[in-house]
Order: sequence, then C-alpha cells, then structure tokens
Amino acid sequence: QGAFGLVFLVASTETGLMAAKVMQSQVFDPIEWDAAGRLQEKDPIPFIVQFKFARQFDDLVVILMEFANLKSLDHIIKRNYDLSGGTVRAIAKQLFEGLKLIHAKGLVHRDIKGENIMMHCPPGSQRVIVKIGDFGLVKIQNLIQRTMLMSAKGTPLNMAPELVIGDRKADSKVDIWSVGVVLYQLVAHQYPIKATSVPELQTTRPQIDLHQSEIIYSGIFF
Repeated sequence: QGAFGLVFLVASTETGLMAAKVMQSQVFDPIEWDAAGRLQEKDPIPFIVQFKFARQFDDLVVILMEFANLKSLDHIIKRNYDLSGGTVRAIAKQLFEGLKLIHAKGLVHRDIKGENIMMHCPPGSQRVIVKIGDFGLVKIQNLIQRTMLMSAKGTPLNMAPELVIGDRKADSKVDIWSVGVVLYQLVAHQYPIKATSVPELQTTRPQIDLHQSEIIYSGIFF
C-alpha cells in the first residue's frame, strides 16, 4: 500500500508476473504516465521500474508495471543492516545510472527515498539490483529553462534545501541530494538532519552545520 493507492501482484501467460498499481482517478496525475512514456527505451536500463500501460476503469486507474521481486531499500534502512563498502558503492552507482536517464529525459523525480527504490533479483542471476520507482511526483523540466519553480512536495527529510527554504527555484540536482540522504541512511543508520515537517526544516536548516558521520570517514564511498 502506498500513499495514493494499492499495489497488487498479478500474472498472465503473456506478461508473467507484474505489479498493478490501483488508485482513484482523481489522484492520478497524467504526468506520471507521460514520464513513464519518456523513460521507455528500446533497451531499457535495469535501474528504473518499467511501466507497461495505464487504463481507466470507471473511477479507478490501473497502472501495470514491472514487478520487483524483493522488498524496497527502506526494508534495509529500517533494520539497520551493516552493508559492506562494496555493496553501498554498487547501490550508489545503480541509483545514479537510473537518475542519469531520468534527467536526460527532462524529468525530475522529486521523491527519491528508500520506499521508492525497489530491489530485484533477476531469476538465475544470484545478484540484486535496485530500481527507482513511483513517479507520482515527477516534474517535467522546461527544455529551455532548466531551473524552475517547484512546490515542496515529497518526503521532508529527503528534500533538498532549495525546496524548503529560499525561492524554491530548483532543478534536477534535488534528486542528487535525495540519493545522498538515502546513502547516508544506509551507512549511518539515521537521517543527516532531524526534523518532522517542512516548517521545522525551514526553521532549522539555515542554522545547521552538516557533519559527516564518523563511519563515513572510513572511506566507504571511495
């Protein structure tokens, strides 16, 4: 269950196992489907959840998408698992490869967090890859003006500073910040900044000096 709908595991002889996201039509943003269309590649990279189709049935919208057969990265974060440096670097590389395509298509995800990063083990591969999913808050960048006004949507503690303070003019770099927060959580088992709401972030962030967690000084990312 997500913030705006339910996700079901479905199967057919034509597609095999798929994930079906079902939501009320009034909360469905067509931009999400437009974004999915932009990301469909002839040879898709494995680090983005692939969308198959969207269809409306009366007051419901169903989005059929690729099924990731493991839990989300949030499952790892919440259990404070100690990952090896090589594992963290592999996750970072895959996330940035996914973002590279998203940004190249003129999109900003705006809600990168552990819950929206799925883990998948391709059958027979004995390896795990991560996939960026949930494009419900995606923003399409103007191809001429790359910096744009963004509303403060998303998960507060994962938001880049420019989304919660100042004039909220931002670009694709807000996703880079959010990936950094996720990687920090994987290594330090906490958020780099402690707050519970956007107003609290607006109050505290200008006064915060960010410090690396001691565990990061070990060179885990290098």
